[in-house]
Amino acid sequence: METSSADKSRLTDGPDMVVDQPVVSVPNGAQPGGWWRIWGLGLAAVALLGIFGALAEDVWMKESFSWDAPLMLAVHRLSAPWLDQFMIFITRIGSPGLYLLTPLTILWLWRRRRHHAAIALAVSVAGAGLLSAALKIIFARPRPAVFPPLTVESTYSFPSGHTLVSIAYFGFIAYLLLQEKHRVAALVASLLAVLIAVSRIYLGVHYPSDVLGSLSIGLLWLGVVVGGYRRSLKPNTREKKRASGDPDAPSS
Repeated sequence: METSSADKSRLTDGPDMVVDQPVVSVPNGAQPGGWWRIWGLGLAAVALLGIFGALAEDVWMKESFSWDAPLMLAVHRLSAPWLDQFMIFITRIGSPGLYLLTPLTILWLWRRRRHHAAIALAVSVAGAGLLSAALKIIFARPRPAVFPPLTVESTYSFPSGHTLVSIAYFGFIAYLLLQEKHRVAALVASLLAVLIAVSRIYLGVHYPSDVLGSLSIGLLWLGVVVGGYRRSLKPNTREKKRASGDPDAPSS
């Protein structure tokens, strides 16, 4: 391997001796733990796809899940007037709340010159919305009738659109917050997505299998978006942004 003079480090061996030694750069994937990360992400993607595929196959064949109704009834037994109102509020954060939050967040990121993040968030939420709409039409699963729902929905049941879009939005926001070391805020964003998912079961408008299907395909979609976002930042651009303290540059 040839090494330019710019890539050499100066090592001193005593007061009068200076020795040049090349610095060998290690490819990103070959860094310690790099391959384990790749394998881990690959296995996670296969597992998520397998979960969604198994659920989708049974929904397509019009088969029911023996655990859907018992889980819904177990959640329903926790119902109370104050909890009803809380869950309605939480579910409205998912829709219509995210229809307002998403463009505002994109505009805020853009004004902060975080153009890559703004575009990635737009792709994440818009893609999740389109994916949800398409899958609902394909599977055409009726809404559950286990107990009278606390809110009215007119679309099909599988998968949960609220859950899918919430993962796309709050999941990506949590990723950005983690990049800036805001772990508590990232945890809050993640918990909001989980609460929205639970609210759909509590309100009686989704089977647990609908929500599980959205969680699996939503996390898979989020991984694709985050991967694309990271690749959109060229290595030399990442280094310049890290040096300038720009939070738009992902950590390695």
